[in-house]
Amino acid sequence: MATTKVTIRRKNYPRQIRSYGGFIFLILIAAGIYGFMQFQKLTAAQTALANAAQTAQTLRSSTETASQNYQELKTSYDANSASIRNAIEFVFPSDENYTKLTQSLDKEIDTLNSSSLNPIFASDLKFSKPKLNTANDYVVLPFTLTLNTTRDNYDKFMRYVENSGDLDEQTRLLDINSISINFVTEQSAVSSSGSPIEIEMLNVSMSMNAYYQKPSEVAAPVAAKKPASF
Repeated sequence: MATTKVTIRRKNYPRQIRSYGGFIFLILIAAGIYGFMQFQKLTAAQTALANAAQTAQTLRSSTETASQNYQELKTSYDANSASIRNAIEFVFPSDENYTKLTQSLDKEIDTLNSSSLNPIFASDLKFSKPKLNTANDYVVLPFTLTLNTTRDNYDKFMRYVENSGDLDEQTRLLDINSISINFVTEQSAVSSSGSPIEIEMLNVSMSMNAYYQKPSEVAAPVAAKKPASF
């Protein structure tokens, strides 16, 4: 019986082990490099997220501060606007406002009439029919005022009229058309020492104007009459 001889080739296991080891080492190096790169990206992302959170907090704080500043400015603006509107209503009212005009004149005269040696009295106050100024947005309120006054108080009243229309003082806007003065009136008074004296008095008649805003129902038709422009 014939015998068949089989030759089995011997594998080089150490070489294969070294090859696998080298391959695994390369994989580990690649994994390490990849992991390091991903770690850098993660770190950068975390840093960016932290910066974004800080920026958002800063923006929220800035927004709250801006909102608070706006509210404070708005409150101040509203208060100032209301004060200015009230002042304008005194200086340049929306209607004739005879009563307040009379009261303001009486108040000024009472203030000036502080001494028996320096008196001033209003003997006559008459209002005329208002006159609409079609060329401007106001109405003229003519009136006459007669004063019995000393020269000193006359000068002070003139300064009052000159300074009228001041928003801070809130005095009605006035002007004078004409003045008539008589220097013949005298009035008896008692000096601080108790002796009687004669005070030279002026009898002053003034033609004056006060002003107020043109009523809206009057302003609208005037505006409607303007020719169209092309």
